[in-house]
Amino acid sequence: MLAKHVDRLQFIDVMLGDRPALTPQQAAYQRMLTGDPIEAIEEARAFLKNGTLLAYYEEILLGALRLAESDAARGRLDDERLESIHVTVSEVIEDIGSHTAAKTKEIDTTPATDKVVKIDARKFGKSVFCVPGLGRLDDCVALVVADLLKRERFNARISGADTEIDNADTVCVCFIEEVSTGRAAFTARKFSRRAAAANVIICRLGKPEGKVSSAKVDEAAPQSLEEIVAEVSKSVGLRDRSEQ
Repeated sequence: MLAKHVDRLQFIDVMLGDRPALTPQQAAYQRMLTGDPIEAIEEARAFLKNGTLLAYYEEILLGALRLAESDAARGRLDDERLESIHVTVSEVIEDIGSHTAAKTKEIDTTPATDKVVKIDARKFGKSVFCVPGLGRLDDCVALVVADLLKRERFNARISGADTEIDNADTVCVCFIEEVSTGRAAFTARKFSRRAAAANVIICRLGKPEGKVSSAKVDEAAPQSLEEIVAEVSKSVGLRDRSEQ
């Protein structure tokens, strides 16, 4: 079948052939590739009827972005497709914000979140800048991280790698690709020079569960959204104590 040999038509082969149906992550990635935010939004709303926002972001949206990163690493995504992915992710996050504004609740407080440091609401005014690591897909990840932190009542905002972050209290540098120890250390030093008083957190969200890393990596860096929330909570709490 033609779709087996033409990358742009690969999903047609799934629909018409005898291959298994798309996973939720693959379906979300398909919507991103085709620049179809309406379908992606409907799928997100359907998931959120019974699932948590944290689960949707972690399992579906980041899962789709990991598939995109895998294709990007193989040179399969041109600038047009990367832009379609970014636009779709932006639209989904914006719709989720407006759709759930009237019923904003805590994301998922299972025993697994015991690592999160409990701090007073007044401390959440500390500024947290979410900065993309290297590529266009990292811009998407920064959007996801910033939105989740805002819902956790942090003063989080998006910041480009070249914009002013001098007044940041915490900087979350977001990567979807695998990040080596050397790259993580270099990035932390770079942002520490620009924002000397800030705590720099390298967020490694590109390593799917169970994947064996092919490079030496910084295992101490948060590798899930839940871990990022915990690290930002610690960062804000430590900075508050240092100012007392």
